[in-house]
Order: sequence, then structure tokens, then C-alpha cells
Amino acid sequence: MTDTYLDKIYTVDDQGEQREAYDDWASSYDDDLGTNSYKTPGRIAAALKQCLPATQSNPRILDWACGTGLSGSALKEAGFNRLDGCDISEGMLEKARAKGLYNELFKTPLGVPDTAMFKDYDVVAAVGAVSVGAAPAECLPAIVDGLKPGARLAVSFNALTLADDAYMNTLRDVIERDDTTLEFSEDGPHLTAEHVSKSRVMVIAKK
Repeated sequence: MTDTYLDKIYTVDDQGEQREAYDDWASSYDDDLGTNSYKTPGRIAAALKQCLPATQSNPRILDWACGTGLSGSALKEAGFNRLDGCDISEGMLEKARAKGLYNELFKTPLGVPDTAMFKDYDVVAAVGAVSVGAAPAECLPAIVDGLKPGARLAVSFNALTLADDAYMNTLRDVIERDDTTLEFSEDGPHLTAEHVSKSRVMVIAKK
């Protein structure tokens, strides 16, 4: 694809402009990603199924930066039904509300999130959310800081993010912490668009 939001979003650095771009993209977002065979949400859901213990068979999940709910749809299809979602874009949230996937949906402010928002969840799913073109690298440790012991972060890095030192150094710092365990890490298909054709899916547990 050329000259589409899928191309443009990775060149927007200012978060206010990102929010406007995602608002504008909301109406065609599902079609654009569907055309490009968006695989990462299903891979995240499968990784969670593999990592979660039997005692967390029905976890309370926050789909952080949920967009239009494509990630929520994948989680629901995998059998997870205690879903809340949030996003910086009201346009994206409107599309997510229409799908009826979430128990609660709410808008979040720009920038690094308040760690308190994660304390009541068993899982935070950040599908394509902490990445180039989306949330800054500093969001990753903020989410982990907010997790309660035994909770998990399921996160993906696309190809552009895997090549970005700021994100990779932050990831290294997080997984080397004494209070975290990297339970799952696998590279695989993301989108058919060449510049983001692969992603790494990871599950990080809080001790």
C-alpha cells in the first residue's frame, strides 16, 4: 500500500498529531489492516493462552491502546471475556464501542500512563501499542511498574520498533529487572506491508 495511514502513521512523532491521525484513520482502520492480514492480535491471544496458569483461566484484561477493538476481537475469540479497553483516540473508541466486546471503555491522556490504572488487572495487552508510530518506549516500564505480582503484560514490537534503539534498550531494561520474567518471545508475521511485515510477541510476568 502507498500513501495510506498505514504508511503515514510511522512518521508522526508528536503525540497530539498521532491522536488526530488515529481519529482520522478510525473509519478505514479495520479495512486497512484486514487487507494487510493483521496477524499479531491472534498471536498475542495464543501466547497468553500458553502462558497463563490454570488459576488465571478467566483473567481480567486491559486492552491498552485498544484502537477499534481488533485486539479485543482476537482475545474474545480465544475465550477471554473479561475485557476492558482504553485508547487516546475517541474516533477509535467509537468503533470499539460499536463492537460490544468490552465491559468498559475509556479514553486515556497522552504520554506515559499513570501506573495506578493497571493495578486491578491480571493481564495488560498492548498489541502494537508501545511502538514506533504509537506510544513512546517509556510506557513499557510504566505498565510493568503498575502490574500486581502474578500479572502479565502481553506486548508486541513490530519490525520498525525492533530496529529502534530507544525501544530495544527499554525492553532490555524491563526484562532484566529482578521483578520480571520473560515467559514468551517469538518473531512472526505482523502485516503484509513490507516495512512492518514481522513482529515480536512477548509475555512478561511480574513476580
